[in-house]
Amino acid sequence: MAFVRIGQFKALPDTTEQLRAIYETEAIPAIRAANGNISAVLLQQHQAPDTFMAITVWSRAEDAERYDRSGQAAAMVDKIRFAFAGPPSLSTYDAFGISQQA
Repeated sequence: MAFVRIGQFKALPDTTEQLRAIYETEAIPAIRAANGNISAVLLQQHQAPDTFMAITVWSRAEDAERYDRSGQAAAMVDKIRFAFAGPPSLSTYDAFGISQQA
């Protein structure tokens, strides 16, 4: 069973393009390189383009926790914090039916 983390946040006006660029070129490659990561994506909602979900899929909860403890997760959040319209929320899930390719 895989472990999924979903961060949700709204972006300030006129920051979405820069936020996407930073997340795609810096955060996603760093997360995908972390031990135990299966996938990392950033979703931007069609109906509300200022609304985002950052989804990471991990082989085990321990892999995600190790990534957090490394300080790398906080460093990535700091790179896009300028765009947050409010505090992000984080939810975690067990995922079924995901291939464990880490």
